[in-house]
Amino acid sequence: MFGILPYILGLLCLATHLAASIDLDSYKKHTSQSLLWAPYRSQCYFGIRPRYINEAPFIMGIMWFDTNRMDAMPNLRHQVDMNDKLEKFSWVAYDPRIGGKESIIDHENNINLTISFVKSHDGKNWATRIDGKPIDPNKKTAISIITYMNQNVGTTNPKNTKPYLKLNKPISNDELEFSGYSSELDKYSISFKDNFGTYFQNSSLSTMEIAPGSDCSKTSHVSLTIPDEEVWKARDVFQTLLSDSITEIIAEQGEDLNAAYTPSILTLRNLHDFPAGNFHFIQKTFDSKPKGFQFDIVYNNNVDKKENIKTKKDVTRLINSAINEINSRFDKHFEINEADKEEKRSFALEILSNLLGGIGYFHGNQLIDRATEFNEDQFNEIKLTHGKEEGPFDLFTSVPSRAFFPRGFYWDEGFHLLQIMEYDFDLAFEIMESWINLIDKDGWIAREVILGPEARSRVPQEFQVQSPNIANPPTLLLTLSEMLAKVLEHEADMKLDNKENLGEPAIKGDTEQLKHSSELIIKYVSKIYPKLLKHFEWFTRTQRGLIEEYSELLEEDPLWEKLHKDNLYKWVGRTVRHCLPSGLDDYPRAQPPDIAELNVDTLSWVGVMARSMKQIAEVLNRDQDQIKFAKIEQNIMENLENMHWSEKNNCYCDVSIQENEDTDEEELVHVCHEGYVSLLPFGLKMIPPNSAHLDKVIAAMSDKTTLFSPYGLLSLSQKDEYFGQDENYWRGKIWLNINYLCLDAIKYYYPEIADAKKASKSPVNAAAQQLYAGLRRNLIDNVYKVWRNTGFVFENYNPQDGTGAGAKQFTGWTSLIVNIMGFL
Repeated sequence: MFGILPYILGLLCLATHLAASIDLDSYKKHTSQSLLWAPYRSQCYFGIRPRYINEAPFIMGIMWFDTNRMDAMPNLRHQVDMNDKLEKFSWVAYDPRIGGKESIIDHENNINLTISFVKSHDGKNWATRIDGKPIDPNKKTAISIITYMNQNVGTTNPKNTKPYLKLNKPISNDELEFSGYSSELDKYSISFKDNFGTYFQNSSLSTMEIAPGSDCSKTSHVSLTIPDEEVWKARDVFQTLLSDSITEIIAEQGEDLNAAYTPSILTLRNLHDFPAGNFHFIQKTFDSKPKGFQFDIVYNNNVDKKENIKTKKDVTRLINSAINEINSRFDKHFEINEADKEEKRSFALEILSNLLGGIGYFHGNQLIDRATEFNEDQFNEIKLTHGKEEGPFDLFTSVPSRAFFPRGFYWDEGFHLLQIMEYDFDLAFEIMESWINLIDKDGWIAREVILGPEARSRVPQEFQVQSPNIANPPTLLLTLSEMLAKVLEHEADMKLDNKENLGEPAIKGDTEQLKHSSELIIKYVSKIYPKLLKHFEWFTRTQRGLIEEYSELLEEDPLWEKLHKDNLYKWVGRTVRHCLPSGLDDYPRAQPPDIAELNVDTLSWVGVMARSMKQIAEVLNRDQDQIKFAKIEQNIMENLENMHWSEKNNCYCDVSIQENEDTDEEELVHVCHEGYVSLLPFGLKMIPPNSAHLDKVIAAMSDKTTLFSPYGLLSLSQKDEYFGQDENYWRGKIWLNINYLCLDAIKYYYPEIADAKKASKSPVNAAAQQLYAGLRRNLIDNVYKVWRNTGFVFENYNPQDGTGAGAKQFTGWTSLIVNIMGFL
């Protein structure tokens, strides 16, 4: 793939000059409008906020529970939580530019919810349709849906008009309308309107009102003022106010209350006579009739009304149009040719939709410890106790798991983008740019980005503080390299001999403008290049290995002269049993650890960075930088072969200095634990295509006694002494991200396997072909089988039986199964 770059560089430059000027402002406007609104509060089952509206955003969320039982409060759903034990919470079809449908099956509350979110074509208006049906209509339930919303006030009001959100004169019990304003959003309206459904009634009672305002047969509305930074605590606020109401009802009427009033007892009222504020609760309680209920929430911009959503039919039309468009876009980008095609296609669409549905927008301060120093002679756990808030920052990102990891992970995000870019190239670049903007003046970027109290509330305390001494695999550069390769390949395919066609930019659709416009991509790459330079310099400076420790051991060894001594690296911050910076936390490393350790995976990742920086330099005509990074890339490939390849073990290994038990003298040793670390030079395409080691790597991956399993490549060989031991996180379990890299690398090194008829008859290529076909089939079959049986994809998979393990609904890098099905 990368060998064609010098040839097509000239074409790229020529196309840039000849292509008609692309209006960057127009592109930015389209991107901003199409991505302004979405359920960007990833940690909620459903929560809306606008993107890049930071001073005074509008915030909305939905909660629900069955109010026909007095012990209902613990079952109030709000933030995604695996302890809720829902059978399903999944976007069955979703695109952040368009909208989609989320399916939620909650047996404890006896509710099957479908939440639809759609937008007008200009992106300014949106609608949410809440559709609920009882799972068991014979079970007497009172399904209570609580919508909360707030117009944040912010700290500055440029037009001297304070932001507001207020209820207009109520239209009826089943229809409410609110008006709102902020300087960023301008004037808008929010309407609530029932389409069908019956509010809960008990025929044994003449009225459902047990106390003034506590009447489940009517829509309940309570308005009050809550500080902007506390809005995310809506569940806590609701429970507190409801508890106060219940306490007063019991105090006035005694504890022996008629159970028939339970749904009204659990209906919120303005007990404390709060003056109306910007925060609103709207509670609707429906009975369990089989038909269920449905209501719409519609947001309309009141300044530009051209595409306002006015009727129920408008919402229905937008929902149908959105689902059709998502299906069309999916089929355009992914060709699912599998047995049980329709079922597997639905599976793939749902998994991709959940990755896209996990895209969130986060804004706030980050806790960073810049005081704690790392002692390279010590390998004890380092406590980051000097965290201080810095910011505010913002981040537009997908998340590994809404239920377990609803925040940004640098190590994960590059893998997410490998998937997203195949569906929406421009969206992937938009997310990447947001991450790159977080690179600080020293070139550092946090391994976890946890912005603001809402995001922080979902993170164990020991992981909340980030340190600028700790790196993580630079997967964003891996994705950027792949993205630029696609741009350059497109330029190579252009027919430049027809100048009439060069008068118009080759833009296909509204999600691949950067991919099909060299002029536009160059403008964006020019913008991020300086930050990436700083990041490369920081990474290589801080993770540089102590090669000087080897000078005496190797001074008479020919290897010493072959080594590129400035291009050997290690992970800084590892402990005796853990190497958190590597992303492969408990993967076995040298024991005992030594300051001279050199890590093969660190070196491989630096090679990926150098390759990506080389490509950017080529695109930007920075000849000297291109030469520099090409040299670094070559040096790293040579160091991998000369320093990290073990002939004895036939794999790439970490290197360390250890004392020989027999002679008591120190010596260089290869620390070999066959598994993902030993495969990364191959998976990251850092082995020369003509290397004699390729066939040995293929053989290692094909060995059923070590790495190959019916469910995918194991993270650690079954023969390794650490297999399945201790924490057992990266010690044998199957992870989709590394499996994907290895599958993709097989196609890169053996391109003929894409066409069985042209496959070489040589033993090496035959082995690669067999490995590729078997591994791909095993991954697809197992991930699909587990999803079909459980309704979820998982963080990793058990090496013995393929069952899902770790976090459920891990639609982060496990979503790469869609790429594997769709075109690998």
